[in-house]
Amino acid sequence: MNPMPPTRRDISIDVLKGVGCLLMLVAHSSLNFGGYERFKFWGGLAPALFFSAAGATAAYQAQKYKPRGVLLTYAFLLALGYSFNRITDPGFLQEIEFDIIQTIAVGSSAVYLLEYYLRPPAWVYLLFGFLAFGLKFVAQILLAGVSIVGATNLLAPPGIFPIFPWLFLFFFGLFAYRIHNYINLGLALGFGAALFILPQINFSLDLENKWDMSLGYFLVCCALTFSVFFVLRVIPFFQQARGNGGLIFLGQNSLLFLYVHFPIVLYLRDARLHRSVKLIFQHPYLFWALALALTLVGMFALMRLPKWSALAALFDYLPVWGLLTALVFVVGILFAAHESFTYSAEIGLGLLTALFYPHLGRLFKRRIS
Repeated sequence: MNPMPPTRRDISIDVLKGVGCLLMLVAHSSLNFGGYERFKFWGGLAPALFFSAAGATAAYQAQKYKPRGVLLTYAFLLALGYSFNRITDPGFLQEIEFDIIQTIAVGSSAVYLLEYYLRPPAWVYLLFGFLAFGLKFVAQILLAGVSIVGATNLLAPPGIFPIFPWLFLFFFGLFAYRIHNYINLGLALGFGAALFILPQINFSLDLENKWDMSLGYFLVCCALTFSVFFVLRVIPFFQQARGNGGLIFLGQNSLLFLYVHFPIVLYLRDARLHRSVKLIFQHPYLFWALALALTLVGMFALMRLPKWSALAALFDYLPVWGLLTALVFVVGILFAAHESFTYSAEIGLGLLTALFYPHLGRLFKRRIS
């Protein structure tokens, strides 16, 4: 099968992100009872789908838009995304780290610059992917015992999603998107075989060590990435809108999904719904179904706001985005002692970012003539 054209928006990438949204909901649920760990492990692989999809999307951006606008858009996304960091971590400004939004902004920028200025052949991205993973070990050695405020955890573990190694998924995603599909199948089988063979020769893979990105977790991410791209490309169903409407909706609105689902999941979990309702305790997928249903209701309700022209017009002005960005950090610094207020305020700022993010893109991006 021929490689997918990189210069057009592809529905299968939205489907990929839509699946990532569902996995993310499972991971964030973190229900505390026996047998759930296996669901949490697979749900925790959602970033592999988002980062690999972002790599392909960044290449698409490089074919359409000039660098200044794209890079400014990613820079604002990086800063505004710290509102989500606050939702997940009350002390998010004590040690600056990259969560999923910042890593997407940085990884997408790296792929965009490579594509816009160099346009290397596909195999180069495979090498870059291995290099990004390998540099994790180099960075950990160089930074051992060193603490650089605002930098150490951005580069290597124990940060949440440090540049090294997570950058490898952006490169592998674009490689998988561009290469002939039989190579995706071969790599998926190869990484899968490594996962089976290495333990047989007493090589410890530390399979579930996500945050330090063990060799085992790296192999799982690789096997998943190349398998998913192979399936998406080999089955025509995933390349058409019909039948994929729900996943496409989630994929195209994944930023809004991120900000809506997380507070809902936390509320349901803190209410111990999975303990008080016996049916949910016996069938945890009902918890996910309820959280997903409430998330969709919330998303549809909130998506009415951009249709209010007077409000939407405000986000066509750069000072409004500057104010929004400043508030993300001012609220986090000045009101850190008031956790409930800060939590709610950062959710509100994040929702505004997600709802009006297309305006930010239109404000900055200029098409390549």
